[in-house]
Amino acid sequence: MAGISLIRRIVRLPWKGWLSLTMVWNRLKFSFQGASVGKGSRLEGKIYVRNDSGGRIVLGEGVHITGGYCRNRISRNVASSISTQGEGEISIGDHSGISSSCIWARKSVSIGKNVNIGADCIIMDHDAHSLDPVSRRDYLTDEKNIATAPVRICDDVLLGARVIVLKGVTIGEGSVVGAGSVVTKNIPPHQIWAGNPARFIREC
Repeated sequence: MAGISLIRRIVRLPWKGWLSLTMVWNRLKFSFQGASVGKGSRLEGKIYVRNDSGGRIVLGEGVHITGGYCRNRISRNVASSISTQGEGEISIGDHSGISSSCIWARKSVSIGKNVNIGADCIIMDHDAHSLDPVSRRDYLTDEKNIATAPVRICDDVLLGARVIVLKGVTIGEGSVVGAGSVVTKNIPPHQIWAGNPARFIREC
């Protein structure tokens, strides 16, 4: 057993070395995009970051974002995506963790401290397209008619895998959202919600 354990460690060395290189590269990418990254933050694997000229991305201390390379077994090889559009702002509080998820802000997405965001989650503060079919025929008209409202995820929230959080939602401190849920309205603090659309399950 000791021999097998040693072989496993040796095999994993190149993978761990590659992840270390991605952390350096990701730091550079965030810096090039004008994003602020706090002390002790770890940006591992495949992470796409885009910060428009009017946008703002701020990561607190000890933030951990992973993407791809089976860093999270559930998300397999899916990259994380952190992007602002126009004057959108994204802030992620100290010691929060994000696995292979998409955060896209046109106005504001605020994530508190010690938040855990599971694999393949999507958090958006807008509808991405106008709901009017005529507006969608023209790109510029479509852009002007996109409904947008800030998203706020408070401290100590847990989002299960593949949760979708839609525009205008606030999730209260310490609440839990079950895997695969679609959050369309505010969740009070210290509650468990699940489903599509997400609904109250019990206090926690």
